[in-house]
Amino acid sequence: MKKIYTVTSISHIIPVKLDLSKLNYSHWKCLFTTHCAGFEVSKFILSTSTAEEQTTPEWLKADAVVSTWIYNTIFEPLLERLLNSEPATSHAAWTFLENLFTDNKLAKTMELNAELCNLDIGNQTVEQYLRKLDRIATQI
Repeated sequence: MKKIYTVTSISHIIPVKLDLSKLNYSHWKCLFTTHCAGFEVSKFILSTSTAEEQTTPEWLKADAVVSTWIYNTIFEPLLERLLNSEPATSHAAWTFLENLFTDNKLAKTMELNAELCNLDIGNQTVEQYLRKLDRIATQI
């Protein structure tokens, strides 16, 4: 686990910044969990550490690094919301973000379906129109 201390910023490793307006949680989550698995620190975000483990200085330091990774890979407005929730651990931060993106899934799906039904090519190029279709389909 000591190798995690060599990587404080992972924004160059995870090219997707989590953003509420882009609804890119699933992509960000996939990249982030893969990165954590590679550094053998998944237990911090998944909260599989024992209560006894969580009180050791080594665990607290490693958890702070994982929290920093989360903070460095989300857009500022979302970071402000997260920090206002005052997460005590990386798991608390992870859970906050997960709940934020998954709680309104049904409402957002209905909204995207309506947007898809009402989508008109208008003055867009065919490429722009298809990209928009693809974005909506991916979000649904």
